[in-house]
Amino acid sequence: MDLKITKYGAVYDYRYTKVISIRRKNLRRHILTMANVITDSNETKKHLDDRLNLHQDSITKMSYMVVKICFEMLNATEKRIFTHTWGYKDKNGNWQGIIDHLLKKEADLGTLTIFTQERMKVIDYIAMVGSTAVRFVFREPPLALLENIFALPFTTAVWVAIFICVMGCALFLYITSKWEASVGMHPLQLNGSWADVLILIIGAVLQQGCTLEPRYAAGRCVTLLLFVALTILYAAYSANIVVLLRAPSSSVRSLPDLLNSPLKLGASDFEYNRYFFKKLNEPIRKAIYNKKIAPKGKKPNFYTMKEGVDKIRKGLFAFHMELNPGYRLIQETYQEDEKCDLVEIDYINEIDPWLPGQKRSPYKDLFKISFIKIRETGIQSNIHRRLHVGKPKCSGSISTFSSVGITDMYPALIATLYGMLISVVVLILEITYKRLLHLREKRRLLRKLIN
Repeated sequence: MDLKITKYGAVYDYRYTKVISIRRKNLRRHILTMANVITDSNETKKHLDDRLNLHQDSITKMSYMVVKICFEMLNATEKRIFTHTWGYKDKNGNWQGIIDHLLKKEADLGTLTIFTQERMKVIDYIAMVGSTAVRFVFREPPLALLENIFALPFTTAVWVAIFICVMGCALFLYITSKWEASVGMHPLQLNGSWADVLILIIGAVLQQGCTLEPRYAAGRCVTLLLFVALTILYAAYSANIVVLLRAPSSSVRSLPDLLNSPLKLGASDFEYNRYFFKKLNEPIRKAIYNKKIAPKGKKPNFYTMKEGVDKIRKGLFAFHMELNPGYRLIQETYQEDEKCDLVEIDYINEIDPWLPGQKRSPYKDLFKISFIKIRETGIQSNIHRRLHVGKPKCSGSISTFSSVGITDMYPALIATLYGMLISVVVLILEITYKRLLHLREKRRLLRKLIN
């Protein structure tokens, strides 16, 4: 007790402290209400703080567990109300969900909510009591889908060096074959023409050999060196191809990459996804939504969490989802090797959500101080670790068998198809040329008879 003498008399101060936040931390069982968002299952109402069904409404449970401790610190009586949405304006401009409850003074706090300019005008954001993120998640597409893997084993410099080496050997073989043809001919000997040299070179490059070959030491030495060099290069090339056939591509790392990639896109069927996809008008984001999420004339690609995670597993699909429940489902259902190539891309690009409260609430400072204490003492971090699931970790390289598909062999099949078409064209040209020669011979004989 402090005694203070003034001209009006004696004033006795019975307050045990003059710090307002300490004096007012006991609300003497006053009722405080929290609005909770339920989107996955009504069973969440029964399991808000017992760590059961953690894959359902994880952000709601994380918010409630921290707010419950705050209410206990303030010696307040807890009241819970539930809604199905965070709060967006309807066609008539009226707020729904948590925001509506806060505006009507029916709730003091709500579930963690993402910042928007419209919401900041009507509510106050109190504190960040947890973290979550909503992002595109997908498995890295195979390299063969985005690149021609048959051109990747060697660098451009190596390809140029191989070309120069082969051309040099071809020139030397041509010179030696000319000399050998002048000395004497054999049925299986190069006749000194570029056509024979070209056939031999192609056979060496493709590891097929040729029936025609040099007969003397000079030409045979060049041929031997050519085959040895190409055999070594062929072994290195084949080993690289085997690795590249199953290698993932790292070329999809941003929103423009995602837009231009062959990946199909989808999103979890929640109201915040529908809201932000339509709200963001930046050209790239708008193009992603209009071309890959909700193309005109087709049903929008919104799926349940289970359906989206299953599509991610099959590959060539990017799913926009809340990471915590999504990664929990991936952790429970994926094989170990399927967790090694997961990639995230941020679409909304927002900061972590905060707890919303009434505008100019008399409890605002009490809430802020309590949440700061909860955070400083490590309780918030403990709750976060108990409920949060990070990106699944790859437990090392695991040897798994995977078949090579048509996509992987597409360049080789195209080359084969072109080769078949060219061979048919060449055959037609040869037949045409032979017939022209036959006609020319007939004309020559006819002129001779006439003369």
